[in-house]
Amino acid sequence: MLPCMNKQLFGVECPGCGTQRAISHLSKGEFQEAFIMYPAIYTLIPFFIVLALHFTNKSRNYNKAIIVLAILNGVVIIGSYLFKIFNQTN
Repeated sequence: MLPCMNKQLFGVECPGCGTQRAISHLSKGEFQEAFIMYPAIYTLIPFFIVLALHFTNKSRNYNKAIIVLAILNGVVIIGSYLFKIFNQTN
């Protein structure tokens, strides 16, 4: 896995920390572990699917769906990041 440069330089995880490990867990069928590692993984999947459809299928307008999914992703990413920060056990 690639190291997080933010964590290496500043000692603090970034909001994207855990994405690679979550994808690895998903590829192994470990769905609960993927969610524990990075909860936003399950909102990112439909976002990227809709984004791909937006670029490949020009006959439909996916702008509203992209905006809604982007906001949802932002809320989940920031929420899980804050949860991780405030619930650290050192």
